[in-house]
Amino acid sequence: MADTLVISLRKLAREKQGLRYKGRMVAKTERRLVEDLGRLLPTIGYRLVPLTAARMKGMGMNGTGRPKRLLCPKCDRRFAHPLPLARHLSATHGAKKAERKALNKKIVKKSA
Repeated sequence: MADTLVISLRKLAREKQGLRYKGRMVAKTERRLVEDLGRLLPTIGYRLVPLTAARMKGMGMNGTGRPKRLLCPKCDRRFAHPLPLARHLSATHGAKKAERKALNKKIVKKSA
């Protein structure tokens, strides 16, 4: 029984070592591809821009780089434009028809 345990542990150690090697090779290939893209893209009018930690975490920015200043009144989601906010409200929080009609009447009265 001890022999099978030792054999299993050795096999596991070899597999772990093989996975580490494969991980290093993937990282090396990825770096090489990014470097190649960095050289190729400027020739066709594009450029690579490194992501900052704030952008990677999504700290108040959307894909266009605009700040998300509109806060959903019912949760903590933020939006850069009113249309996605309205779509979120109706889809997520299920604004009732009566509420929408009352809101539309307020908007019509303000514009008149």
